[in-house]
Amino acid sequence: MGMLLDDRMQRLNAVKTVLATIVNAVAALFFVFAAHFDWTAVGLIAAGSTLGGALGAKIGRRLPPTALRAVILVVGTAAIVQLLLR
Repeated sequence: MGMLLDDRMQRLNAVKTVLATIVNAVAALFFVFAAHFDWTAVGLIAAGSTLGGALGAKIGRRLPPTALRAVILVVGTAAIVQLLLR
């Protein structure tokens, strides 16, 4: 989004967070009606997502745009590497 939209990095990060929340809510509704799941895992994932989203937003607002881009790049690269090595 940062390459396609001309806006501040903090604002783009907020838009990304809202879009991810909507996508995850739709996925959660689908799984509620279409699958069996372990409520303990659901609670842990919900707590981790909520805490991570709150902390990420707070930290993202305080970082300068260049530092925020660097953090996003490092975290994204680490996630891709971990997925490819499994």
